[in-house]
Amino acid sequence: MKREKWFALITLAMALALVAGCAARAPKVMEVIKEIPVEKVVIEREVAKPAPAALPPAEYAGADEEKARAISAETERMIIRTASMSVVVEDTDQALRELHALAKLHDGYIADSNRWLVDDDTPMANVTLRVPAESLDEVLDVIRGMAIKVESENISGQDVTEEYTDIQARLGNLEAAEEELLALLAEAREMRWKAEDILAVHRDLTSIRQQIESLKGRSQYLERMTALATISVSIRPKEAPKALVETEWDPLVTLSKAARSFRNVLLVFIDIGIYLVIFSPFVIVPVVIIWLLVRRARRKKRGGAAPAPRSQ
Repeated sequence: MKREKWFALITLAMALALVAGCAARAPKVMEVIKEIPVEKVVIEREVAKPAPAALPPAEYAGADEEKARAISAETERMIIRTASMSVVVEDTDQALRELHALAKLHDGYIADSNRWLVDDDTPMANVTLRVPAESLDEVLDVIRGMAIKVESENISGQDVTEEYTDIQARLGNLEAAEEELLALLAEAREMRWKAEDILAVHRDLTSIRQQIESLKGRSQYLERMTALATISVSIRPKEAPKALVETEWDPLVTLSKAARSFRNVLLVFIDIGIYLVIFSPFVIVPVVIIWLLVRRARRKKRGGAAPAPRSQ
């Protein structure tokens, strides 16, 4: 019995000594780890808590559809509105000035403007306006009033509400995943995980941040496109009436026209002669060969058909 007591006391004393020695070395080890960047730390031994696998996007994907329906119920319809018109006006340049002023009046702007001349004196133009969507109908009415005639008009709308709400739902889930990965990365550094495990978490975090930035860019684009409507206007001026000028008969003019016509006909015959001279070898040689063959065949036919002489 005494022997067992002594054995227990010796074992307890050795354990206490071991604990005291580890506690004395721990501060020095922590100081060394703090001085080394996390990316360069390589821990040879296995830590007690293994690094969890990367968080799969599917963990959050299940809530996308439900969250999208909830956001869609609270979001107004998002429609990209576009219109195109082709109009006839009195003065193309004046119409251009009025369209610039119209866009500015409605807090819009001119996205594109082109002007050119047809037949050296007829100005034509194409203008693209961007105006607030709620002002589209009013601006179209003003353009109709500016025109003498509206040759064509087309108004269309693209509903992007579903896409927008889906993006918002995905953004919410990705941002939640980002927060969890940030907490996990902080814990990994605090618990001194292996460098490759920390880098794996960092890669997942970078991938999620890239997806967030991409979705935010698309969301902002849809917001801009639905906030402003696009109007494309093709402008041409009214055709000026052609003056009817009565011309007197002049024999010299008639003679001049006849001379030009004769010259043109003569040039046509000369051209035909030149072509015949150039291409005649390709026509004459085959014709001569065919004629000789036909002539030879006829001679043979006549020689074979001659009557035989009578015997005495």
